[in-house]
Amino acid sequence: MIRKHGNFEPVQDRADVTRNDILEAALDVFSEKGYAGANTKNIAAAAGVATGSVYRYFKNKKVIFIEVMNMLQGQMSYDIFAKARTMLSEGKSIREAFRMLGVYSVESHRSNRMFFREVMALEATDDEISAIGRERDRRIRGKLLEFLESQKHHLKVDDLEAAAELVHLVVEEVSHKAVIFDSDVGEDRLVFQMVMMLESYLLVPQP
Repeated sequence: MIRKHGNFEPVQDRADVTRNDILEAALDVFSEKGYAGANTKNIAAAAGVATGSVYRYFKNKKVIFIEVMNMLQGQMSYDIFAKARTMLSEGKSIREAFRMLGVYSVESHRSNRMFFREVMALEATDDEISAIGRERDRRIRGKLLEFLESQKHHLKVDDLEAAAELVHLVVEEVSHKAVIFDSDVGEDRLVFQMVMMLESYLLVPQP
């Protein structure tokens, strides 16, 4: 058994399965009860393991929450930009690729909207969670910037670094308004208008 970043990480395959079971259960518990209402006892119960088993893998509730954040980030950010490049290589237009990026980014918040509400609340009050969120955003902006640079012959903007940050801010805000907190005009309409706005801002007009 190895201790790493506040977690106990057994090397056996079965241990990895149990660790993932606990994280999946914790996602459900945090989504249902919120961070304040969750504890290791009800996380263990949801996972079907003894409370002591939870402590074999995780130091405390906060570490579990952070690991759930990391798990979702890994699931959400399988290289979506690689998918966009694949679309282009298969003959799809740059507009289709950008539409996929915008729609996917919003939809990725939907399935775990209540958990993301908790993340947003903790990012506003907890320095460690806030730092993790900032690092996550830097990674996303970096990947977006790389994609924009690879497609700059299609773009009408010159400052790609600023464009990457602006696009990320717009998509995040729409994701929050449309999915996590609900939009007055409806998710579909808001996302459609967002994609049209970003296309107009980024892409050279079609002849």
